[in-house]
Amino acid sequence: MRYSLPLTHTIRLRKATMGQITVARAIARLLEQMGTEVAFGLNGHGNWAFLDALVHETNIRSVAARSEDHAIELADGYWRRTRKPPLPVVSTSVGPGNLNTIPPLAVSYYESVAMLVVVGVGATHWFDRGGIEEFYRDGPEDFVGLARPIVKKSAMVTRPDQAIDMFLRAYQAAHTGRPGPVVLAIPFDIQNTLIPDDLPDPTPYMMHRPPAPDPSGISQAIELIKSAKRPIAVVGSGIANSNAWDELVEFAEATGIPVAATPSGKAAFPEDHRLSLGCIGRAGTGQGNYGSRNADVVIGIGTHFTDIDTGAWTLFDIPTNTKLIHIDIDPTELGRAYPTEVALTSDARLGLIALTEAARESGVEEQTAWIADLDSKRAEWLAETDEMRTSDISPLHYARVTYDTSQVVAEKFPDASIHFDTGHLLSFGPAFLPASSRHVVHSGFMHRMGWSAASVIGASLADGDKPAIALLGDGAFLMRATVVPTAVELGLPIVWIVMDNRSLQVERETMLRVYGRESMCDYRKVGEEELWGPDFPAMAEAMGAVGVRVSKAEEFKPALEAAIDSRKPTLISVDTELLTPQYRAIWYPYPSNFHETWKAGPLGVEEMPSLPGDEDGQ
Repeated sequence: MRYSLPLTHTIRLRKATMGQITVARAIARLLEQMGTEVAFGLNGHGNWAFLDALVHETNIRSVAARSEDHAIELADGYWRRTRKPPLPVVSTSVGPGNLNTIPPLAVSYYESVAMLVVVGVGATHWFDRGGIEEFYRDGPEDFVGLARPIVKKSAMVTRPDQAIDMFLRAYQAAHTGRPGPVVLAIPFDIQNTLIPDDLPDPTPYMMHRPPAPDPSGISQAIELIKSAKRPIAVVGSGIANSNAWDELVEFAEATGIPVAATPSGKAAFPEDHRLSLGCIGRAGTGQGNYGSRNADVVIGIGTHFTDIDTGAWTLFDIPTNTKLIHIDIDPTELGRAYPTEVALTSDARLGLIALTEAARESGVEEQTAWIADLDSKRAEWLAETDEMRTSDISPLHYARVTYDTSQVVAEKFPDASIHFDTGHLLSFGPAFLPASSRHVVHSGFMHRMGWSAASVIGASLADGDKPAIALLGDGAFLMRATVVPTAVELGLPIVWIVMDNRSLQVERETMLRVYGRESMCDYRKVGEEELWGPDFPAMAEAMGAVGVRVSKAEEFKPALEAAIDSRKPTLISVDTELLTPQYRAIWYPYPSNFHETWKAGPLGVEEMPSLPGDEDGQ
């Protein structure tokens, strides 16, 4: 007599005959197979299984951060150095640990920084019971809902048999199209649940075929370019994210069109090239802003023209006297700030290739009179600002510090990553920090204070543990000071250059200009008039790094050279000037009266001299 087994028992027997692996180990194994080089994280009970698998079951380099926001910013710096898969991976725990990721995730999202963030949450058995650190009042364990507006994709695995598919799609979403961070929450019990070990080939999920521009749009763009007497290209971070540096140079040289960069696009084009206009905007170069004001055709590539880039939309006269050709991989950014004459949804590299080929075929020629005019403006601006660049005042001038930093790096380690922060560095990094490589980077949209202190560590790791430099203010450094031990533990040659003036200088400067007084900008002890701040070199020493103080201009270069040569984590505290007038290319008003009408338009447009063949001077 034959017995038939119950269906459930049959399934158990079938499962017993095949290999099994936990979800956490399966994902770790796939990440290793995908070539993942480094994972950043902080231990917490929600991600124990995943961290155990990463650290003990793979050869992926695991970096323990001291805070979850540090881990995100380390991954941010890593991506900005590589700009391609394999992705940096971050793992965080539950509740407040995951909440710490929110500000830097927003930075990564709005600045197109790809990473995979695997967050832990509690066991599904306890969902909606209000267990420890659960986001439950509006729905069961809903951290992914909180993160959704500030990441490219946010999802939670709810079945172990779907975990691998969801992981692979999350990975793919992070680096395809416009890159960005993706959050994948995996509950504690699912991380530990066994699934079949016949894992899929992850290769297809690492492939990316970016969009190319519409040929008819390219034809229309070339007709505009051919008719232009004063064209310029304006580029942003899209150049780096599409690895289009060489294609940008080829386009500029084929057409003779000068190139200006936004602060986020810093170093996208070689700044020593004859067609470089440097950075534009609030703290742009004289030639860059002059070219922007007087261009008749602007080719915007991988940028969305923010207020910082355009002097609150007062720099360009679009569409009245200037026509815009706009190329971006994200169609939602096309025409956001200015109406376009030609809008092309395209990867920056493929767009440039198409434009270059079409320009050569149609015989686009360099407008030599326009280039000569811009050369003259460049010489004028360099002469006008030379006194700041070479200032020997004590305390030091920001322009002297940024310029000297660029000179030392160009001589000692030209390919080093330099990350300059927000605050007053945003007034000097764009114009006074000439880039010796493609790796001078600014966090140019959210402007999170202290971002550079952590991000340079990720950049160093992506560059084989080589020197990397952060330029930031004292207020910004205090928000990220605890990242120093991570660099010490990793033995990385990081140099933090901290501008110490015991004030939030960029806010102070503008408040004094607008209101005639400052509010909560200057730091001092109660009852004392003298400004006060921590001893930053002593802080660095206490955390295991080298601490150096610089108070005279002639001391800075030797201090930076010694720090780079030492290959030790080093903080250089620079006494910087608070009262000397600083650099600002465009002072623009913030709308301060709800009832006043506002619209984008030129502010103080310079009169354009007539050029040969351009009788009306327009």
